[in-house]
Amino acid sequence: MKDEIGWSFVAMKDGREVVSRHEGFADRHRTKQWTPETIAPVWSATKGPMAVCVLMALHRVGMDGESLVGRVWPELGAGHLTFEEMFSHQGGYAGLREKVSIWDRDAVIASLEKQEPLWETGTHGYHPRTIGFLADEIVRRVDGRSLGRFWREEIGEPEGIDFWIGLPEEEHHRVAELVPARVSKAGEPKPFYEALLTKDSLTRLAFSSPSDLAGVSEMNQPRAWRAGFPAMGGVGSALGLAKFYDWVLRQEILEELIRPRIKGLDVIQRIENSFGFGVMLGLGPEKDCFGHPGAGGSYGFANAETGMSYAFVMNHFESNLFPSGERLQLIGEI
Repeated sequence: MKDEIGWSFVAMKDGREVVSRHEGFADRHRTKQWTPETIAPVWSATKGPMAVCVLMALHRVGMDGESLVGRVWPELGAGHLTFEEMFSHQGGYAGLREKVSIWDRDAVIASLEKQEPLWETGTHGYHPRTIGFLADEIVRRVDGRSLGRFWREEIGEPEGIDFWIGLPEEEHHRVAELVPARVSKAGEPKPFYEALLTKDSLTRLAFSSPSDLAGVSEMNQPRAWRAGFPAMGGVGSALGLAKFYDWVLRQEILEELIRPRIKGLDVIQRIENSFGFGVMLGLGPEKDCFGHPGAGGSYGFANAETGMSYAFVMNHFESNLFPSGERLQLIGEI
């Protein structure tokens, strides 16, 4: 495809690969071939696996999306929220007023506990970074394991899914080099990029806090792969993401995962959108999929009606909030 460096696209149905394409190079200098074994950071495409881990952990202790956050995390000022309100981005914790480092997990949790929500329930705004810390703390409190470890031991390893939230060192040699795009107000959608580049906007706050992970170049570093940020630190292959969604389509939690929780203007993304439990709804070229895109243009989606799952993983970033039409068209060509 035009302007790509390296990429994979996989479509699955009923445990079978329907389409499997792998093209290009794993580095910017085009010296290392991109293969089916190539993996890459997928940023917010991590949020699909994250949401499923939270739901599974809650179910294990007899709770669900309608349970109150305060039952698990009373120190958080959002105790009156249900888990489904929190994970449909209604909690008002999209960004931190206090400057704390993304590498200092304890400081982030303490800051979340001290901060008043940025808005009332009923308004929603995408939590690009903080939702992962909220999810991880909840899983730790109900299960005892980190979310990344829960993912690997309960889903990734048993199902043979090539996707990691906390990449072990023995897998580092497979990671592709990410090549950034220049962020500008020319990006789409325009209201989002204008807000992102406006000092003191909620959008800028949300996408820059916790701090100290400013750009794509930092996600090329092994410490970012190891960190296992649950909202944005997943590393995997297109086959891994597609296989995850193929698995989800056969799970009892599917209905609870994709039931619509909120729809309307997202005060962070500055667009109209819709969320289920931690997953976006109305995705794909026909707006009939659920799942999550990642920064730069990666995605993992599924269609509950057709039983198809799709994933696109690449290393060349686009300056768009959502994957380009050309990348989404791979779904439409099946």
